[in-house]
Amino acid sequence: MKYYLGIDGGGTRTTAAVSDENSNIITKAVGKTINFYAVGMENSRKNLAEIIGKLDIAAFEAAFIGCSALDNEADPETINALCGGIINANRIAMNSDVYVALKSAKGNCVAVCGTGSMAVGEKADGSIAVKGGWGHIIGDEGSAYSIAVNALKKCCVLCDKNTNAPLLKAAESYFEVDGFRKAIDVIYSDETSKDYIAGFASKVGSLAESGCEISKEIIASEARAYAQTVITLIKELESCDVLSLYGGVFQHNTMFRAAFEAEILKVFPDIKTEILDIPPEEGALIAARELK
Repeated sequence: MKYYLGIDGGGTRTTAAVSDENSNIITKAVGKTINFYAVGMENSRKNLAEIIGKLDIAAFEAAFIGCSALDNEADPETINALCGGIINANRIAMNSDVYVALKSAKGNCVAVCGTGSMAVGEKADGSIAVKGGWGHIIGDEGSAYSIAVNALKKCCVLCDKNTNAPLLKAAESYFEVDGFRKAIDVIYSDETSKDYIAGFASKVGSLAESGCEISKEIIASEARAYAQTVITLIKELESCDVLSLYGGVFQHNTMFRAAFEAEILKVFPDIKTEILDIPPEEGALIAARELK
């Protein structure tokens, strides 16, 4: 029996799936991120090894890894640096996590908003166009991390003004501090991960849904900014009937999704948007079976 391995390595977690030669899903496993820019190559390899160990399959005919540290096809050196000695496969390839989401999509364009953000589409000639994905330091508008950081910046202003605002109280509760200034020690700690900070975005979303005007504006602003990135991609593709959406921000923040879709429809009124219904790890399996 030949086995195929597909991996979706997002900014917070990694999901692996195994299928047989008849495309039947045999098993899946979930673990921590393999984004080597976020957690370093050593930790990424450790996390990958733990996930592969859960699958309990020794060898694969082919493996395809979508990794949020990438925005295009990985070179052999990068593949070996992450997978060498961990994944035993006759053929291995790596690309972005958004690329494997595209393999799962009904249409030719996918927008992903999770811990990070990125958009990718396939042109008529088969080439791949990528927008966003600049990482949390210089980009990733619309992502959970960007929403959280901009909310925390607003908290700094509110704190300096001695304002007892709901957003400020939510931040104190989330970071478990008595007074927002004490959150500095938590936020800047080496032990505080990017995905933990990004997790504050869910609190901002909840506040926005409950009517907090400051939170509503943060969500709307991030949605508009990310929509412009995706609009640029769609224009480059020239044709896109279905825009697939994936990631925690789209799936759990209805206000963000509504604001994003409204911005897209202003420019492309006939486009259909829908949440990706086939998970990206299964898109990675499709890519694995296509490897020659």
